[in-house]
Amino acid sequence: ALLGGVATYFISGHALRPIRELSDKIEKVQAQNLADSRIEENQVKELNQLSVSYNRMLERLSDAFEIQRQFTANAAHELRTPLALMQVQLDLYHSNSHPDNDADTVQMIKMVTEQNDRLNKMVKTLLDMSELQTVGRDDEIILDALVDEVLEDIRLIGKCKDITMVGSDILIYRLVYNLVENAIKYNHSGGQVTVTADRKEKHVYLSVEDTGTGIPEELKERVFEPFFRVDKSRSRELGGVGLGLALVREIVRVHDGSITVKSNPSGGTIFEVVL
Repeated sequence: ALLGGVATYFISGHALRPIRELSDKIEKVQAQNLADSRIEENQVKELNQLSVSYNRMLERLSDAFEIQRQFTANAAHELRTPLALMQVQLDLYHSNSHPDNDADTVQMIKMVTEQNDRLNKMVKTLLDMSELQTVGRDDEIILDALVDEVLEDIRLIGKCKDITMVGSDILIYRLVYNLVENAIKYNHSGGQVTVTADRKEKHVYLSVEDTGTGIPEELKERVFEPFFRVDKSRSRELGGVGLGLALVREIVRVHDGSITVKSNPSGGTIFEVVL
């Protein structure tokens, strides 16, 4: 009985191994790795049919995501032309003097100009998000120099350790810029923004922390959703279209990294990126 029990344990373990492998594979499936999540066909007839059905499901999901990305890109492209024409007309209007305009007309023109500018930014960001997959990610990036460049563009001073990594230079710049700009926008007067970069073994750790009002615990994951705003009234005052952090998450994703939001012990928020 003992020998039979041991034999049964090993035989059943061997027989169930393909199911465990399938289960592990399913656990790792995400929208960005559908092509890499296919499983090999199995010799067992019942399991083989399951493998085939699973692979077909992945193909359908991949097609659906591609249609969604293509729709976003096409919509953004189509919006650019009318927005550009509106901008030309507004520029022509501003270039000429209109002394007979009353206060309501001036206010209306100002509002239309601001909203047109906001729509232009939104369309540009949507195009950037739809084209992330086609951007090459084989640049050798001197990360500390890139961070210093971002801070210089925003008129800040910082210093990070000497770090290099491989990725898309233009996307990593956008990632750092968006995080720093966001930290400045939602800080308070006289606040502080700290950018640090470090390497541990094969990973690069980049963090941007501020001393602002912080983000409620239940909203920390939602800040990466497109168009989501923690404080809608203040966000309107500060500008932006609600896609900055969504773009950051997409850039992190295409670089096989992760991003988390933490509370700053001294008040404010810390965005930590691992690449």
